[in-house]
Amino acid sequence: MGADKMQATITLHDLLRIVLYLSGTGALIYLALVLKNVLGIVNKLNGTLDKHQLQIDDTLNKMPELTDNVMEISKHVETISKETSEIIVTAKPEIEKVVTTVGDITETIDEVSRAVDKSAISVINMVSDVSDSVSETAKNISLNVNNVIDYFYIFKEILESLKEVFLKK
Repeated sequence: MGADKMQATITLHDLLRIVLYLSGTGALIYLALVLKNVLGIVNKLNGTLDKHQLQIDDTLNKMPELTDNVMEISKHVETISKETSEIIVTAKPEIEKVVTTVGDITETIDEVSRAVDKSAISVINMVSDVSDSVSETAKNISLNVNNVIDYFYIFKEILESLKEVFLKK
């Protein structure tokens, strides 16, 4: 008789309820751990923000001035780009004349013709590179203010190269 009292019947419904409770408990524990980690990250971010608040405020205060400077630089870049395009258009017929002259010289002397051909190809590539560079410069300057000074130096070098080409004529 004592053995009969110890037996208990567990239904499928009871078993599923136990599994559900255990799963819920596990999910809550996992959620608590995730929330603890998120809270730690938020605390670190708050500490970093507090530590650098003066720099952040200073940067935010300077943003309107920087934006105005970028707009002003963009206006100047547009003017420079237009002027450079006009110079390239003006220079192109002269460069084509130089290439034709080089072609005539190549018929006369083989060694001189090789050197002149290399120069003509370099000039044509340079004009193409100048055109591409000026176009890319105009696009990139509006996207990246930090490199504006570098682009002005590049533009100066391009103009000096063009000046050298025209003075060698």
